[in-house]
Amino acid sequence: MILLFTIGQSLLPTIASAQELNTTGFVDNFTINKTELRYGDRTTINVNFSDKSGNNMKSGDTLTLALPNELIGFNTTIPLDDEQGNNFGICKVNSTNVVCEFNEIVEKLHNIRGHFNFTVQASNVEIDQTIEVETNLGTNLEKQTVTITGPTSGGTGAGERPFFQKGGSIYPENTSEVQWILSVNPNSEQLNTDIVLYDSLQEGQLLNKDSFSMYVNDKVYLTLIDFEAQGYGSITFMDNNSFKLVFNKDKASGNKFSIGYKSTITEEGKKQEFFENDYKIEYQVVNKETSVDSNSVKVENISFGGGAEGDLPPKGTLRIIKHIAANEEKVIPNVTFKLFKELGEQVGDKYTTNGQGVIEIPNLLPGNYYVQEVSAPDYVTFDPQAKVSFEVKANAINGIKLLISNEMKTTSIRGTKSWNDNNSPDRPKTIKVDLLQNGKVIDTKEVSEVTEWKYAFTDLVAYDAEGKAYKYEVKEQPVDGYQTEV
Repeated sequence: MILLFTIGQSLLPTIASAQELNTTGFVDNFTINKTELRYGDRTTINVNFSDKSGNNMKSGDTLTLALPNELIGFNTTIPLDDEQGNNFGICKVNSTNVVCEFNEIVEKLHNIRGHFNFTVQASNVEIDQTIEVETNLGTNLEKQTVTITGPTSGGTGAGERPFFQKGGSIYPENTSEVQWILSVNPNSEQLNTDIVLYDSLQEGQLLNKDSFSMYVNDKVYLTLIDFEAQGYGSITFMDNNSFKLVFNKDKASGNKFSIGYKSTITEEGKKQEFFENDYKIEYQVVNKETSVDSNSVKVENISFGGGAEGDLPPKGTLRIIKHIAANEEKVIPNVTFKLFKELGEQVGDKYTTNGQGVIEIPNLLPGNYYVQEVSAPDYVTFDPQAKVSFEVKANAINGIKLLISNEMKTTSIRGTKSWNDNNSPDRPKTIKVDLLQNGKVIDTKEVSEVTEWKYAFTDLVAYDAEGKAYKYEVKEQPVDGYQTEV
């Protein structure tokens, strides 16, 4: 037995059609904090935006800003929240662009507007070159110019470098870490004593103990295990954020060392302006006094931020948003309502949701009201007796917003197994029937004489999340000695 059952397609829910906003006038303006940069310098780009579609923004709308090749974005994610913590979407920054995606809240409010800022770094400029970079970030705004000077080929000569130097960086491709670099004995001097270095990270970061790497004379690579095993010295972790590094005199004399390690930025650290790293170093070069040096090094954090806001409908306005239950992104057009005052007096005629699932009824006087749904597309269920009540208050600043949902319709499949075997004693006591949804088994029923060889699959969702009708079929699992026929 094979029974094929296909749910016919009819009117489907509208899946809001998102659009790209970069050339629609959505961006009001942008500014670049510093427009004269040297290679490796950072600057901040600030963007202001506002909806100009007549309150027709949709969930999934995007704003994509293209960065010029010479301005590298620092990877980060910027939430667009209002002062109450409501989220309107996120902006994701990477090395080449910024993509902001807006969510369903933009469909529920009017006059969407906001701002965000992010950090870029000057790059990709040749040695001894100065270039002018023009950009409007891929919008239809007037272009702005940034002047970038590349690295210089000239040098100041080798000269003698400080015995110890320390620095740090946050790289565009990984903004969750600080890379710290230490230079020890760069002049390859001879030593009378061991070198003892104390290093202590400050708040907002956690030491990554597995990130250490060392180079001796820019050639020999060492892990911490190699460093100790080959007699160069020892490392002792004092706590989670500090360590003591000892370079043995005999191995350190005449050799220079480069040490790198990373710290992970904490959630609290993301809000800091700087990351600090303290150090203290003790050593004695041959024919010189013992030296003790201590200081703190700062690394500037990247800057980013943003926000958005919107308005409820104007005072005296009712806004109904009709959507599929548990899925506000799937709006329902062509749903008709009637509006009544509290005592049953109808206000106006009928009101029908538009292509975005929205009805707006302005100029309502203060008082109590209710709406009733009188018709809806075939693919959803509705209760014509249900009343949704609301109040228009005399002292209200904004209007009323009602989110009203409908369940998708369900279906059932029923069948009966019949036998053509002259009541054979070899007939099985039970059989199994599979239910397939779009060709995939989603349920199985055991059928027997106890059930009078009947089966039923009930409460089957007729449409998927994209509004497409499911194709259902039932198939009997093979029974030895029997041939299944439709």
